[in-house]
Amino acid sequence: MKSAGQKRLLSTAILLISFISVGAEEPRFEIAKTDKTPVIDGVLDESAWEDASVINDLRQTDPIVGAAPSERTAIYLMYNSDMIYIGIRCYDRHPEQIVANNLREDAQLFNDDSIYIAFDSLLDRRNAFLFVVNPLGTKRDLRIENNTSYRREWDGIWYADANIDDQGWTAEMAIPVKTLSFNPDTDHWGLNISRRIPRNNEWIRWANISQDRGFSFVAGFGELRGLQDLEQGRGLDVIPLMAAQYRWGDDKDFSLKPGGQIVYKLTQSLNASLVVNPDFSDTIVDDIQTNLTRFALFFPEQRNFFVRDANIFQFAGLDKVSGMPYFSRRIGLIGDVENPDSINLDAGAKLTGRYGRYSIGLMNTQMGGTANINARNLTVARVTRDVLEESRVGAIATYGDPFNDTDNALVGMDFRYRNSRIFGNQLFFADAYIMKSSTEGVADNELSYALRLNFPNDKWNAQANFTETQENFNPALGFVNRAGIRKYDGKFRYRVRPKGEFFLRTVDFGFDWAVTTSTDNDLESANIFLRLITVENQSGDKFQVWGNWEHETLTAPFKIQEGVIIPTGDYDFYSLYGLTETTRNRKFSVQVEWKAGEFYDGSKVDIRGRLAWRPIPQLLLGLERQYINTNLPHGDFDIEINRLRVNANFSPTISWTNYLQQETETHFMTFNSQLRWIITPGNELTLTFNHDWLRESGTYRSQTADFSSQFFWTHRF
Repeated sequence: MKSAGQKRLLSTAILLISFISVGAEEPRFEIAKTDKTPVIDGVLDESAWEDASVINDLRQTDPIVGAAPSERTAIYLMYNSDMIYIGIRCYDRHPEQIVANNLREDAQLFNDDSIYIAFDSLLDRRNAFLFVVNPLGTKRDLRIENNTSYRREWDGIWYADANIDDQGWTAEMAIPVKTLSFNPDTDHWGLNISRRIPRNNEWIRWANISQDRGFSFVAGFGELRGLQDLEQGRGLDVIPLMAAQYRWGDDKDFSLKPGGQIVYKLTQSLNASLVVNPDFSDTIVDDIQTNLTRFALFFPEQRNFFVRDANIFQFAGLDKVSGMPYFSRRIGLIGDVENPDSINLDAGAKLTGRYGRYSIGLMNTQMGGTANINARNLTVARVTRDVLEESRVGAIATYGDPFNDTDNALVGMDFRYRNSRIFGNQLFFADAYIMKSSTEGVADNELSYALRLNFPNDKWNAQANFTETQENFNPALGFVNRAGIRKYDGKFRYRVRPKGEFFLRTVDFGFDWAVTTSTDNDLESANIFLRLITVENQSGDKFQVWGNWEHETLTAPFKIQEGVIIPTGDYDFYSLYGLTETTRNRKFSVQVEWKAGEFYDGSKVDIRGRLAWRPIPQLLLGLERQYINTNLPHGDFDIEINRLRVNANFSPTISWTNYLQQETETHFMTFNSQLRWIITPGNELTLTFNHDWLRESGTYRSQTADFSSQFFWTHRF
């Protein structure tokens, strides 16, 4: 006889099991082997494709889950010991409506007709290599990490071309197996395929047919079987580099900088790399930002050496937020965060990749010195282990301070629980971490810890977080802009998908909230952003209006602008926020974003506009403008930021980008122009011109200018 407590426990277990289901069996596919070599020209006219196996059973994930696609798709796959070959036939009854606007390699292809092919070549059910091509033959490659995120910094050597015809469009891909990490002892990989038809705002997919579990859900991939006798090679890449720069301003200087990188695969999934004298002259310039808060702004890393494999070092899902234990922009950049100066990196060494169930990241850099900063060595180490079916546990450690001669170190541990089968096939995440910094001369209050709960699904999306960052927490190789706080925050969103032929695709309701206190629980900041209406139509145009309440407690005067100081006190202010955005798959697109209302004890209007025009795939004209008008009892001020982009793409491998920025807060203007030629995959030449001006007495006067060139060539063994 069971007790009442046992009965309750049993009924609860049965109820939980009823909510958790094993996902549907994913598809399997047998790939054909060939001794023929197709010409990669985008046209499926070679007899070699007669040997290929075909996938043609893709289904919709959006707008109608599981429905038949509006257009047919056939994917042809075959391989030999050196190469994976993929032929693509995207049928389209209206080829004149195919969207193909992007001609620059590694551009965002989301708004074009496009095909996505992803390989989980290690079959770890968590990570994958993703290859994308559009009807113009424009390529993009990414890494999918931990069933969640896309990493654009990964660059592989592969080949593709495409062609539009009267039946739709075709494409061909050839992916060297040396580009991938794989286990030679197994004959099957994970595989998924997706097609984007932007004029219908439609996604179709081969495996993992779900709106809750996105394409990045590698655990839901199908299986690609039959891969045998693949040639791994020696796993050695030697990449010599030569860079030259001429700089003029107050002084003139010419430099010639030889360098290079060696990458060696210790195993098929663990890479050791050594870079000597790296050059960052081809780095994308930062967008100018304006800061009307009390806290430092975040500027993303742009330098190739650091963004490559950056995902390995990510901790606890922290990305672009305060509290990151490691932020590579601390290395080799000093001075004003909005306009930093660079310091040479003499050398850097990395060990990154996977070993069994472990992900490993170890980086050591030797940073050069200046008249005010001594040369120094900086180290970061990160390791995670896969646990349970989808979860992981990890640790991180850093050592070194880029800016001071005092000793600084950090250690931390994190755990991510992930379950993609809650209530059927929905997702649930939980993150927990603790970190401790150690700074010479500091004895206590150096901890940071957090708990984060996330239910990120299509219909219901909810999140709740708690974070404490103690006042002396100081990760010298990380990013913290607010210490000595406890923060409680989260969000809730409910989505309605109208049925039938209704003109709206989605209607969202919800709110975001945050409360920040001191570690003594004194209120410092709070806000509630109420989603009054957020809608997206069937074409992808969006409209939203939010109502905002914000609270700030100033315990010290706040200098918001030169000569404008907000006194101490408690401030409550209300505002409205709105966004109107047309879909970017049209040749002309518009975005208008505004926020207006109270601001401390005054008012503020912030309006941002963006226009983008692609009259032909070879040309992009973009204009952005932000205008901020602030009225306070202590002083009024206006800020303007203007941006102009003119990009010419002569082919997918030859592009010329031009970017002009000007703002009135610091009276600064900057121009960046770059010509990039991908001679062959892995071999590139870039020419870059930068010019900065400063407005003085009503006139913009030249400050500095430089012209640089960079050439590298990959030798693969």
